[in-house]
Amino acid sequence: MQLAAGIAPIDTCRLCLRVFEPADLDALANVNSDPEVMRHTGDGNTVSREETERRLHAYLEHWRRHGFGLRAAIHKSDHAFVGFCGLQLVTGTQEIEVGFRLAKQYWGQGLATEAARAVLRHGFQVLGLKRVIGLAQPANVASQRVLEKSGLKHEKDAYYYDQLVRYYAIGRTDIDRIPL
Repeated sequence: MQLAAGIAPIDTCRLCLRVFEPADLDALANVNSDPEVMRHTGDGNTVSREETERRLHAYLEHWRRHGFGLRAAIHKSDHAFVGFCGLQLVTGTQEIEVGFRLAKQYWGQGLATEAARAVLRHGFQVLGLKRVIGLAQPANVASQRVLEKSGLKHEKDAYYYDQLVRYYAIGRTDIDRIPL
């Protein structure tokens, strides 16, 4: 795909984080259709294949417009689609958020933390970002732990995306808080 041609993937110990491709649609739709995965995302409802396709196009458009975005997470051992992790603008703001979602079979292995740390380092060291936030629903303790283990600190509770969320942040000057 043209968009991905000039954008290098981010490699971690176990993952390759690359720009989404249209061929990722079915795997992403499978993740988005799992009620447990989507329980703490948005309104808590699963997302149809058609809506996932619209979102995938929006992810690619974000890349075209901003030069960064969400990345497909591919497991190096078997090239399986794990989910995604990346940076995106928070709708209606100038804030940049680290976001992630993994298929249920990959939970509890440290992969979300591994991916988030790599994306944050890339954002600060390569993209020159000054600050990145993370948002998690109050009941989503697992995502809060990923944000904390990635060096973000809870600053407040706030309303984003029409719901109460826990708001975490990290600045470029705090890059040493991101464990290797």
